[in-house]
Amino acid sequence: MARGGINKALVQQAREALLAKGQNPSIDALRIELGNTGSKTTIHRYLKELEDQEAARLDDEALLTRAITEQVARLAASLREDAQALVEQAETRHQAKIAQMEERLSQQSACSTQFQQQVQDLERQLVEAKQQMAATNLELRSLSEQKSRMQQQLEDQKALLDDKNSQIQSLEEKHQHAREGLQHYRDSVKEQRDQDQRRHEQQLQALQAEQRQLQQTLSLRQTDITQLNKDNAKLVTQLSESRKQLSTQTAQYDQACSELRSAEDQLRLQASQIDSLNHQVGTVNDLRLELRNKADSIQAMTLKLTALEAELNTKNQIFDQLKLVGQ
Repeated sequence: MARGGINKALVQQAREALLAKGQNPSIDALRIELGNTGSKTTIHRYLKELEDQEAARLDDEALLTRAITEQVARLAASLREDAQALVEQAETRHQAKIAQMEERLSQQSACSTQFQQQVQDLERQLVEAKQQMAATNLELRSLSEQKSRMQQQLEDQKALLDDKNSQIQSLEEKHQHAREGLQHYRDSVKEQRDQDQRRHEQQLQALQAEQRQLQQTLSLRQTDITQLNKDNAKLVTQLSESRKQLSTQTAQYDQACSELRSAEDQLRLQASQIDSLNHQVGTVNDLRLELRNKADSIQAMTLKLTALEAELNTKNQIFDQLKLVGQ
C-alpha cells in the first residue's frame, strides 16, 4: 500500500531490509520496497546521506585497517558514482517523461479545444436540426391536411361518378327497353302483315272456289243475265266510287307508311340522341318526356295504321267481290 510520504529513517529501513535479503539497494529497488512512493531524487538524496554517514563511521573505526578503509572508500566512491549515474539517468528519464506528459497535455488541451469546438458545432447543428424538424413537422401537418382534403374531394368525385354511371346505366337500360319495344313492335307488325297476307290468300282461294261455283251457277242462270246486267251497271258505278275510295285509302295508307318510316327514322335519331345523351346526363328528364311523346305518337300511328289496314282489307274484299260479280 502506498505511503503518505518518505523520510530518511524509512529509506534507511528499506536499505537495511534489502541488504538483509542480499539485494542491491538501488534507487528503484528502494522505491519498490517503500511501496512505490517518493521521488527518486529524494530517495537518492537520503541514500547518499546514509552512505556518507556510513563512510564516516567506517573512517572512525580504529579496528579497521587502512587497506580496508581505502577499499571501502573506493567502493563507496564507486557506489556513489554508480548511484549518481543512475540518478542522472533517472532524472533524464523523468525530465523526458515530464516533457512527454507536457506534450501530451498540450495535445489533450488542443484536442479538448477541438472537441469543445466540435461540441459547439454539434449543438448548433442540433438546434438547426430541431428548427428544421419543427418546420418539417409543420409542413407534414399541412401536407396531411391537404391529403385529407384531396381524399375527401376524391371520395366526392367518386360518389358523383358512381351517380353518373348509375344514371348512364339507367339510360342504357331504358334505351335497351326502347329498342326491344321497337323490335317487338316491328315483329308484331310483321306478324300481323303475315297473318293478313295468309288470311287474304285464304280468302282469295275461297273466293276463287266461290267464283268457280258462281260460274257453274251462272251457266244455269242465263235467264237472270238481264237483271244482272242492270245490277252490274249499278255495281260498276259503286265500283268506280269504291275505287276512288280505295285510291284515297291507299294514299292514306301510303301516307301512314311514310309517317311510320318517318317515326322509325325519328326513333333511330332519338336512339342516336340517347347515345349522345349518355354524356349529357343533365337532359335526362327532357329525353324521357320526348321518348314518351314519341312512343305515344308511334302507338297512335300504329293504331291508325291498324285501322287503315283493316279498312283497306275491307275495301279489298269489297273490290274482289265486285270484281267477281263483274266477271
